[in-house]
Amino acid sequence: MKFIKGTLAIALTSIIAACGGGGSKGYYNQTNSGGNNTEQPPIISPELEEATTTLTSLKKEGQFLFGNYDATDESMSKGYIDHALDTFAQGPLQLTVDAKKLFDQDKSHFTYHETCFGGEGNQIYENTPCYALEGETNIKAALNTISPNTYNNWDFSISKNDLAKLKITPEQISKFTGETFILIFDNQNQDKAWNDVWIAGVFGYPYQQSWGLTQSNQLRVVSMNGEGQYNVTVTHPDEESKTYGALSIYKDPKSLEGDLFVLQNNSSFDVLINDNPSTPDLEPVSFVVNSVPGDATALATYRIKPSGDKILNIPSVSAISGSRITNEAPSNNTQSFTGSIYLEGSDIFTFKKSLNGTLLKFKHIFNGITFEGSSVNNNGTVTTTLKKPIGLQY
Repeated sequence: MKFIKGTLAIALTSIIAACGGGGSKGYYNQTNSGGNNTEQPPIISPELEEATTTLTSLKKEGQFLFGNYDATDESMSKGYIDHALDTFAQGPLQLTVDAKKLFDQDKSHFTYHETCFGGEGNQIYENTPCYALEGETNIKAALNTISPNTYNNWDFSISKNDLAKLKITPEQISKFTGETFILIFDNQNQDKAWNDVWIAGVFGYPYQQSWGLTQSNQLRVVSMNGEGQYNVTVTHPDEESKTYGALSIYKDPKSLEGDLFVLQNNSSFDVLINDNPSTPDLEPVSFVVNSVPGDATALATYRIKPSGDKILNIPSVSAISGSRITNEAPSNNTQSFTGSIYLEGSDIFTFKKSLNGTLLKFKHIFNGITFEGSSVNNNGTVTTTLKKPIGLQY
């Protein structure tokens, strides 16, 4: 196998639907008319009305943001924000954490390449060695030594046959077929060496979603987009070369508090979703995130503190977007949002399964509106309280 080139992209597709809202006239109207003293009901300000509408959309499309999400609960409706963030958390982010932990403990599952990328036109890591974790069977066996049984039902090699019985275009087949590659790079500076981890290619993993009909087992197929700064081109014997997008996450060895993982580039990924029985079509979700090292307004990070608490901070989400067809009240529900995401707690990605009394803090900005507060897990029932916007109840 021969690697070429380096360019990364993570598609973060965002989605926010505008739900209906009543009219608004500004501040409280307490004037009387016709001489009667009947108190008029307060009129919601335009700002609070907009926040209410946005929150309604977030609760429909992104319960993950508030901890009220469980990928294994078939009765829980998953929105496109849920699909995007769960994919990011379980996909490139957790794969990076587990692969780096495995590499530091045991390199035997990895293949060493003296020159990771070869060929003309490479702009990143020219003439640089790397270790590669590749091959579906090998990836599963390796990662399951770090996180037992987590990856048993994952697909790290997606073929055309895996996409059979889908209403899918040739372009989508090309985009969503291929292999997964996990690369870890050397560096002349030994403090930097083996800390830059790339997640490249295509992978699939299961989740549960039922609409009360027959199907409950679902599959997300994820493709790292290659339009960004990092990509990996692979050539197999007797086959055409294929270029995959990659996401680069660097573990900062100078972290002052636990493990700090830093997203190195603007990136994006797309997720194929086929769980909506109201349409034969696929409904892809896209996630696009900006990350600029050194820029506090645009640096995406994931920290694991010595206490075990985690912090996910994505200050610049370009877009989370998607659509969902409905026919009874005809709509394609196409939505997109921009903003920022912040989660903090001991179990931020599977909060609904956390211990009784566990706390999740959040501060998100969507479409210019700040939603700040916390959620508490009460034996699987999540209670959410908002601090901002003031006057808005969850």
